[in-house]
Amino acid sequence: MHRNNGNSAIPRSLALAAVSAILMTLAVPNEIFKHGLAPLGFVALIPLYVAMIELPGPKSAALVAGLFGALQHALTSFWLWFFKDFRIWTLGSTTLAYFVVYAVLGLYIWLILDRGGRARPLGFVLLWTAFEFQKSIGFLGYPWGLLPYSLTDALPLLQIADLTGLYGITAFLAACNSAIAELLLGIGSSRKGSLPPRARLGYSAAALALVLLSLGYGLVRMSTPIPRVGSLDAVLVQQNTDPWAEGDEENAVATDIRLAREALANAPRRPDLILFSETSLLHPYAESRSYYNQRPAADPLIPFIRQSGTWLFTGAPVVINWTTFEATNSAILIDPQTTLVKSYAKIHPVPFAEAIPFMEYPGFKKFMQKVVGLESGWAMGKEFVVFDLPTKEGRVRFGSPICFEDAFADVCRNFSLGGADLLINLTDISWSKTESAEIQHWAAARFRAIEARKTLVRSTNGGVSCVVGPFGETLDSLPLFVSASKFVEAPIYRTASPTPYIEWGDWFASASLLLSAALSLILIVQEEAANRFRRRC
Repeated sequence: MHRNNGNSAIPRSLALAAVSAILMTLAVPNEIFKHGLAPLGFVALIPLYVAMIELPGPKSAALVAGLFGALQHALTSFWLWFFKDFRIWTLGSTTLAYFVVYAVLGLYIWLILDRGGRARPLGFVLLWTAFEFQKSIGFLGYPWGLLPYSLTDALPLLQIADLTGLYGITAFLAACNSAIAELLLGIGSSRKGSLPPRARLGYSAAALALVLLSLGYGLVRMSTPIPRVGSLDAVLVQQNTDPWAEGDEENAVATDIRLAREALANAPRRPDLILFSETSLLHPYAESRSYYNQRPAADPLIPFIRQSGTWLFTGAPVVINWTTFEATNSAILIDPQTTLVKSYAKIHPVPFAEAIPFMEYPGFKKFMQKVVGLESGWAMGKEFVVFDLPTKEGRVRFGSPICFEDAFADVCRNFSLGGADLLINLTDISWSKTESAEIQHWAAARFRAIEARKTLVRSTNGGVSCVVGPFGETLDSLPLFVSASKFVEAPIYRTASPTPYIEWGDWFASASLLLSAALSLILIVQEEAANRFRRRC
């Protein structure tokens, strides 16, 4: 299929890519539309699709896709600008990095759309699904700004996540985008780049069928009760203090204790657990008992725990090497007798903020310390710990992804495989100073409840502190960026067997990755064979 051989299509394609980036930004939770705009998820990629069809070659495709990726990342995650004094790195360097990442993606999109023939819409769906999967896993994974988050207010369409994971939703949304794009390309029989009418109608029918099947499954699934075996009574404490305020731990912990006391005083019964947020304690608890026996001065922590008669779950450092002062970002469980019973150390770090690779090389270490201003990070955990908590109704087992770990399906799946009855997330991204950042995190996290059909409890510094049910519904919550506390009841559900997603993991995304790779390889081989034939002639 031949394209415009000049450069006249490039300015138009760059403009279309920018439109796609803006539509994607508005589709997912943002500062204007707090939960995003669901209809845009079905059409946001259309301008990009059309732009790539019209381009003359792979170099221009890399430029256009790179612009889309950089602009969409910068607009969607603009709140990275507020990461203290590191904004040029948190937003600036990541925007440049995503230009490169999406530029590489653009090469494959162009290959599939230019050489894929009638299979090109299917190839686009497989490729986009594989890309969102690859973008969201591993050390550098960043599962933000994905297509499924556009459906934040369309719960029935999210329920297939217990079968396919998040990426089944990516697939049917990408299918809708490509099918509508092909219909638009087909307007006018002489339009270059259009598929035959029967193929266009076939893809449109297939996309509609996928949406209807997903909707039907969701409605049936949400109307089917899940066995409830008990509940966990908890107090959510949202301190809403400034995480950058140095030397202010005493004020933060004092706020936690004051808010907890308020909730305990108004609770209908004694809770099973009090929840503080990530890194609420800045001293290692086990080695700092004398400190916490006296601090905060107005209402010391250890006496408070004894008086409450309740277990405390909070974020705190755990030192694993006092010689080098290596410490982990951990969640710790303290019993009513004030003993630290068990801890979980964060396994998936925030790249370069919590874990810095290559620090063993003097040159790189000097660059990070002198230029970037980062000294070192946390030591990483190695075990997915499941906590065992006695409650009034029996024992409850829970996993505790820390901070943005609850946005990673593979991390949370390991807790379910370890026997967790529910997930409790402690987080602090209040530094973002924006509601969209908090809501984007919640929108990503609640897929973990759907995938496992288990309750998710989130206790945060600034929000969204909430209880999420097994269908992704919000059962209880606190307002954003308000110092508050609340007694909540988190239902415990236990299915007869694990959901397909928990049992098989990202099988759908992996299959999409393999199929898109196979299709790309076939097209590359065919193109090389055609070039050889032309050279011989």
